[in-house]
Amino acid sequence: MGEFLNNNSAVILIGVLLIALGWYAWDYRRSKRALAVFAAVAIVIVGGYAGARHGPSDVGTLAEVDAVLASGVPVVLEVYSDN
Repeated sequence: MGEFLNNNSAVILIGVLLIALGWYAWDYRRSKRALAVFAAVAIVIVGGYAGARHGPSDVGTLAEVDAVLASGVPVVLEVYSDN
C-alpha cells in the first residue's frame, strides 16, 4: 500500500484538492466568480501534471550520457528507482 501511495501521491493530492475546491465552488455556486476560479485552478493543476509527465529516456547507453554531459549545455538528470 505504501508503494502505491508513493507512486501515485501527485494524483491523490490533485484529486483531494479538486474535491475540496469543487465542494467550495458548489457551496458558492451562485457566484460565477467562484466557479470560474475553480475551473481555472482545475485546468492549471491538471495541465501542470500532464505537462510534467515525462516520456522515455533520451539516452540509452552510458556513452550517450557522457556525450550529452560533455556537450556544454545545461542538463537535467532524473534518477529513478523502482525499489
